[in-house]
Amino acid sequence: MTELLFGTQLQKLRKEKGVTQEQIAEHMGVSAQAISKWENGSYPNGDLLPRLADYFGVSIDYLYGREKTEVSLEQQVMESIRDLDSDDKWKYSERFEQAFRYIWAMVMAGWPEVKQYYDRTPVEGDVLTAASITTDAGFSYMRLNSDLEFFSMMKEPKDGFASFFKVTDELVELFAFLGKKENLQILFYMLSLDNAECVSIGTVAKRLKISEECVEKALDYLSHFNFNCMLAEAQMIDEYDKKKKIYTRLEAFSSMPLLLFAAADAIINPPQCFQMQMANRGKGWLDRNTRTKEK
Repeated sequence: MTELLFGTQLQKLRKEKGVTQEQIAEHMGVSAQAISKWENGSYPNGDLLPRLADYFGVSIDYLYGREKTEVSLEQQVMESIRDLDSDDKWKYSERFEQAFRYIWAMVMAGWPEVKQYYDRTPVEGDVLTAASITTDAGFSYMRLNSDLEFFSMMKEPKDGFASFFKVTDELVELFAFLGKKENLQILFYMLSLDNAECVSIGTVAKRLKISEECVEKALDYLSHFNFNCMLAEAQMIDEYDKKKKIYTRLEAFSSMPLLLFAAADAIINPPQCFQMQMANRGKGWLDRNTRTKEK
């Protein structure tokens, strides 16, 4: 009886997940015939049961019909987002939109007076609108204008923000670099490159009408300093076997400057309107006794 119930549960889970016996077999490292036997009265060795249960997101007891499946809220959220954009999983447009709805629900949950969820409506026009939460546990900030929507959230470290944010020579050097107009123009141009595109110093200089010396110095800084997660340097050989430096944007981390620019814009152009604002932080962001110490 136990074997029959196990097979029934396995078949039910397989159909609910929409997978074939072959797909389960590949994951488990067994033959498709073995899966068929499991569904028709046999059952796997005990050391395979945890892996099978994890594959379906259930407990071993559930495989034997002894309890109901319990899917966490986080798992449900993940699955609901994963099911979107089935036509092209790399575009992610619907996934980002759904994720923003969940984020908006989280922001609303921080406002005690709001009892019923309502969808956000991106704000049109020049009135900068945001939603902000500041507490002793950290902060979140959500820009709600349609021209640029973004969300940031930071959890307070165990030893406070001052344990992480310190005045260092590297930080001073970075802001000094970004404080020059030519360097910002060069950085913006490099961020315009498509994935895997490369560019030479001379091309950047001509496009921006900036001296090659200035361009080379900036690109060397961006590719060799602690900011080297964004650019990579390589050598190109011309028809005369001469080497020429070329630079490319590293896809994985080149989005980091956008976070910096978004934060800078929020400082330069602070919100004129808040759809939601909760300001319950009772302490400063940095410890005055440690904030000026170098790392």
